[in-house]
Amino acid sequence: MSAPPHAPPHAPVPAVTGLAPASARRVYEVWTQLIQDEELYEAMLAGTHARLPGRGLDAEAIAILDQFRAEPGTRWNIENLRFRSAAFVGDLLLLYLPRTIRLLTRGDDDWRQDLCFEYLAHHRWRPLGHMQLTECERFADFIRARIMRRRTTHPLLETVMAYELAVVGLLRSTVGVPAGAWPIRREVTEAELLALQPRRGPVQALVELAVDLRPWIESGDPLRGEVGPGPITLLLDMPSLEERYRIKTISDGVRVVLERCDGERTALAIAREIEDEFELPAAAVLGVVRTLLSDRILCA
Repeated sequence: MSAPPHAPPHAPVPAVTGLAPASARRVYEVWTQLIQDEELYEAMLAGTHARLPGRGLDAEAIAILDQFRAEPGTRWNIENLRFRSAAFVGDLLLLYLPRTIRLLTRGDDDWRQDLCFEYLAHHRWRPLGHMQLTECERFADFIRARIMRRRTTHPLLETVMAYELAVVGLLRSTVGVPAGAWPIRREVTEAELLALQPRRGPVQALVELAVDLRPWIESGDPLRGEVGPGPITLLLDMPSLEERYRIKTISDGVRVVLERCDGERTALAIAREIEDEFELPAAAVLGVVRTLLSDRILCA
């Protein structure tokens, strides 16, 4: 995965003269309100802000807005900030949700900019800054709640978005994992394997897909290639903070083994349990456990 975009853009607060030093915080508050409230911004440009209802503008706030209006750089600062904020979010989404964005915009960067501009306007120009994973999740909510209700979207958009949000959730889950909780590659004897109490690695997700998205996952571009038949189950797994997450297609049998590895039962107990329930040979189950341990998908 590429490096995240640079720090979120911001616009300098214009200097306001004739007010007490204690009003500096108030200047910043009015400036923030002006950025977030598009109707107030348009009224300020027209010089009608003092008559705008429902804003709770006292005499000091009106005086500050008067000076903002008189400042020749105010319009440029705000519109440039909004443009750069939308571009920043667009680059962020292209990093974490590339296939979702591709399906929504068909690769048109101007369309992506318009979509991000509308998204931020909907949230009153409150980008989430360095909370980049949360920004992706909020954008997905916006797409589902607004864009998908008014526009015919690609039939696999929801499937693609669900996969990419699972990756976002995987990255989020790395926070707070203790150093000693990460799996290590280990080879064990047969006797040791039977007594181990295997558990899944701390950063994993199982993703069920109605179709096989792997061609799009591999290319990063849903406008190229065809998806395969499904359903399939993908295991997303990150074995350490120094490594990129891995994607594996797993069978129903492997999934059953993974779900039984809770760190409380021995490998032998799990193998016997699965043998009794599914008539899978215990030796085969133990072989799966050994492989998953070697691949650092399981810990013990």
